[in-house]
Amino acid sequence: MTKNFFCSFLLVLFVVFMTACSGNKGADQTSSKLPTIDANTETEITVWAWNVAAKALMETAKVFNEKYPKIKVNVQEFGLAQNVYERYGVILSSGNGVPDVIQIESDYIQTFSEAYPQYFFDMKDYITIDGVVDPSKIASSYDSTGKLVSIPWDSGPVVMFYRVDLFKEAGIDPNSIVTFEDYIAAGKKLQEKFPNVYMTGLPFTQDENLFRSLLIANKSYYLNDKGEITVSSQKAIETLEMIKRLIDEGVAKNVVNWDGSIVANKNGEVASYIIGGWWGGTIKDQMPEMKGKWGVMPIPALNKDAARASSSGGAGLSITATDPIKQAAALGFIKESLMNVDNQIMMYEKFSLFPSYLPAYDDERFLKADDYFGDNFNKTLADVTKQIPNVIYNSDDFAEVRNTVVSVYEDVINNNKDIASSLQDAANQISSSTGRKIAK
Repeated sequence: MTKNFFCSFLLVLFVVFMTACSGNKGADQTSSKLPTIDANTETEITVWAWNVAAKALMETAKVFNEKYPKIKVNVQEFGLAQNVYERYGVILSSGNGVPDVIQIESDYIQTFSEAYPQYFFDMKDYITIDGVVDPSKIASSYDSTGKLVSIPWDSGPVVMFYRVDLFKEAGIDPNSIVTFEDYIAAGKKLQEKFPNVYMTGLPFTQDENLFRSLLIANKSYYLNDKGEITVSSQKAIETLEMIKRLIDEGVAKNVVNWDGSIVANKNGEVASYIIGGWWGGTIKDQMPEMKGKWGVMPIPALNKDAARASSSGGAGLSITATDPIKQAAALGFIKESLMNVDNQIMMYEKFSLFPSYLPAYDDERFLKADDYFGDNFNKTLADVTKQIPNVIYNSDDFAEVRNTVVSVYEDVINNNKDIASSLQDAANQISSSTGRKIAK
């Protein structure tokens, strides 16, 4: 995303947070016995989602209606997540025009569910997610009271995309890259063969996605399970030090922004990219001429205790209906869409929405060779997803927390500020503005 969009996006979430703090939250919506729906149940539910996700739900609605022909599913499509969040903030504050099902990114579920608990139905008595979805999505699917307020939909397993042809010509065996020390060494070897090609690219003046991804792999995050601030932890320091090393050792190119990332990859200026698996869809769309030239593998490990797996992106569906029959219909629709292997495979094949639902990974349709990336693409993504550390603890003030980290991250990358003191400054700022304790 562009920097202006990213800043606007965080502003939207901050406004939602501040609006909620000043408003009346109303009574909490708890789980209760729902009526049973069947082929004769007649009602209508409205679903809000964005972009291809909305298109995917329009397809699953057709399957749902084969079982429940009298339940009308009205899927409303919005162009971007930001567009939906702007509307959420307005309608949840006013209580007017609230849809029955809403899509929310995993990072921001609690921004809304903690602010407006009266609209978020507790699904834990009806759906079990432990052991059946991407483990990194579990913590963020619950609110602070233990309500299951979101069912994970798609995941963004972080992997290393690499140019098979460039690695081969430079004499680099991808299997030899196990740690980031190996990664840096391979990057220098690459430049001996191709002086104008960098091992990777990252936007120096953009958001902190790589930092957050590698911090998860290092089994830490911005907050811990107690809600304490961990952005200044030793693991955070180690993670940011490694990113800075990629730049200082000359193996990382400044690609400036999202568009620059695409251009650098398309022009062969970078030989690998550490990013969410959804990047594969971008490569296919933007670089069809490179079919067969890209491979995928687990990311390098930061240290002997770190995972070679992480998460970037993904969303879930929440029920905001208050009428019991609509809640039951919404629950049935979510089950049909997100807890059904056939529909999960369909959404991945047609819309590149990588499933969070683990049973889909064993399906032969999922495991088949990818025409662009080869035999092991989907299996690698699935294996990585299962290994993502369950350390992603978000909060109602996550946008504010992240905004502070972004500012400090950019200062370190661009202005060579001391890493430890900068992250401590970030922790102090977050503590001052949110009242949260800094973990010891």
